Amino acid sequence: MYKFMQALRFHASIPRYLTTKLLGKITPLAYYNFYSPTKLDNIPEPEILPGWVKIKPILTGICGSDINTILLRESPLLEPLCSFPSVLGHENVGIISEISPEVKNIKKGDRISLDPILSCRVRGISPLCQNCTNGDFGLCNNFDKGNISPGFDIGWCNSTGGAFSSAYLAHHTQVHKVPENVSDSNAVLIEPFTIGLHAVIRNFPEDSDIVVVVGTGVIGLMVLITLRSLGSKARIIALDTNEERGKLAVEKGGANEFIKVEKNYYNSLAKELKIREYKPILEKKPLLVGGGADMIYECVGLPNTIEDALRLTKTGGKLVLIGNPHRINVDWSLIWARELQIVGSFGSCMETYNSKNEHAFDIALRMLSNKKVDLSWMITHRFRFPSEYKKALKYSMNKDKYHVVKAVFTFENG
Repeated sequence: MYKFMQALRFHASIPRYLTTKLLGKITPLAYYNFYSPTKLDNIPEPEILPGWVKIKPILTGICGSDINTILLRESPLLEPLCSFPSVLGHENVGIISEISPEVKNIKKGDRISLDPILSCRVRGISPLCQNCTNGDFGLCNNFDKGNISPGFDIGWCNSTGGAFSSAYLAHHTQVHKVPENVSDSNAVLIEPFTIGLHAVIRNFPEDSDIVVVVGTGVIGLMVLITLRSLGSKARIIALDTNEERGKLAVEKGGANEFIKVEKNYYNSLAKELKIREYKPILEKKPLLVGGGADMIYECVGLPNTIEDALRLTKTGGKLVLIGNPHRINVDWSLIWARELQIVGSFGSCMETYNSKNEHAFDIALRMLSNKKVDLSWMITHRFRFPSEYKKALKYSMNKDKYHVVKAVFTFENG
């Protein structure tokens, strides 16, 4: 007999999409109602698969990618690598509640953090694709193959379920045991922390560099924390429109300086970055000449922020794109004119750190267990699931208004 549960699911439906887009101009409530692609459903708990475990969430983070999905901002380009309806939610700390007989290294009752990427080894594909062989699981070539439905992450695959529910599935290779001295509030943030680790380890600045971090939301803060915790002595400037987050970037993240993004904010950067400002014809934004940042981590993904990042990167400098840019209209001419290095950074995987090759989750867990970093302060709001899910989404969609850094769902078993 099936055990039923409530789950927040995304339905890829053109009629729902068009209706929600139209009504969303009137009220944001349109994005999570009975006629929208995202709605609360009563569904059976997923059935255990060979080599898999079932997880009961304790805390689930509400990620910016979840909100972008709900607000219909994600690019449809990757839709073939997803399967719907899918239960959202991939940032999680939970308890193993059921285990298949084939799994030997995990036991029922273990507290775990989840690597959500659904790569070759998760899908039962052998031999592994070249990227998975290299440990670059986020670049897997087989997100559309194997013994489960298409999906690059838990949360966008209808075979696994997701953490916006009371139960979901994960392959045994995806789960990482959480040490007793690591709190739930830290463990739920391991996945976004590994995004910072992946981006920084593979694009580490020189101590003499000037670094700019665009955006001081959760991912921007994770990049800052990673830079300092891995020993970077570079001068770091954080940019954001929000002064509260900017203050955290300096006090908690280790940025040397915060500059608020507002009209003529380039003037505040002129001396530090040795830039001169010119106003091209038919252009709203200036051309910045003569200097710039050696390395920029772009952690937002909006047209304005990417355009600013391009303008602020010096000739021959590097721009690391961490925020999901979607389909946007940006003037890319500076990439050509300045021979910029543009690097994408997605998820996390195996990393070479201190001359050792290991999974980013293991690095993160060790840093948390050794008290080298603390992430728990980022959680500013907690909401019961499912009773407060609409309030949680309302707050997460209006972070500045409600002073949200990170919102999480709590559960009855948590």
